[in-house]
Amino acid sequence: MDIDTVDAEVGMEVSVNQEFSSDLKDNTSQSYKNFSNSFLDQIQRIYQNVQGFKDVKILSLRNGSIVVDYLVRLELPFSLQLESEYEKVKIALKEELQNVSQDGNSCQNDQVLCFKPDSIKLNNITRTELSPEAICSRAAAEGYEDFYFPLLVENRLRCVTKCTRGVDGAIDCHQGQCLLERSGPACRCFSTDTHWFLGPRCEVSIPWRALVGGLAGASALMLLLVALSVFLARSRKSGGQGGGRKWFETWDENTVGTFLKLGFEDDGTVKDGDFHVALENVDSNVRMHIHRSEVTSSSL
Repeated sequence: MDIDTVDAEVGMEVSVNQEFSSDLKDNTSQSYKNFSNSFLDQIQRIYQNVQGFKDVKILSLRNGSIVVDYLVRLELPFSLQLESEYEKVKIALKEELQNVSQDGNSCQNDQVLCFKPDSIKLNNITRTELSPEAICSRAAAEGYEDFYFPLLVENRLRCVTKCTRGVDGAIDCHQGQCLLERSGPACRCFSTDTHWFLGPRCEVSIPWRALVGGLAGASALMLLLVALSVFLARSRKSGGQGGGRKWFETWDENTVGTFLKLGFEDDGTVKDGDFHVALENVDSNVRMHIHRSEVTSSSL
């Protein structure tokens, strides 16, 4: 933000030579409104030639004739001598009002308020802080005041942040943009047709091909794990429903000619039993004829 002018305020008070009434305490009463309009119209004409004068705001009316507490609002051009210029304007405001108050002829008109010259005071409690730091803090949007600081360049004031290029400590976002957020300056990373950038300062560059390849590999691995899980779950389920009813036969070494059968029944319990091969019923006199192989030769 380039600061060309600075808003400032001067607190003042003056007594008007009129009797105070209780309805002047109520800012909604007609008496209060009539008096306020007359005071503002007259005081603004008095201050119109003072450097930087903008307008006047009444703060309160109180007893003592009628004591008016008010603010004079200013708009001053920024310069390195701003503090001293502000003090000069304050003196000019007091002097202009004193000059009018000492003019006895001005109070002859019933339409003109008469100010008591010795009652004119400057209220330093409302003095505006005009340091470059305070100016930048007031110029910033609400919630961002702590992130702006002054930069003086050739008698001009700039209110900058760590996102401003060229200032000491500026944040380098590399392939990104520095933005001021409510939490402070932060980098927003860009992406291009070929690369994706990330990191606190957008300092990490990842090619899109490598990123897509990595994601595809991860997806394939995930699908493989899911398929394997489904297969194992189905295998366990079918095994518990009788899918394992397989019979095996082994030779019983203790009983000649006997086989042992093992297997699982539908109820899942192991059953075993022997069955006997009746060798005594085999006719050993039966001859077996085996046709012998003959070798023939052929001539080419």
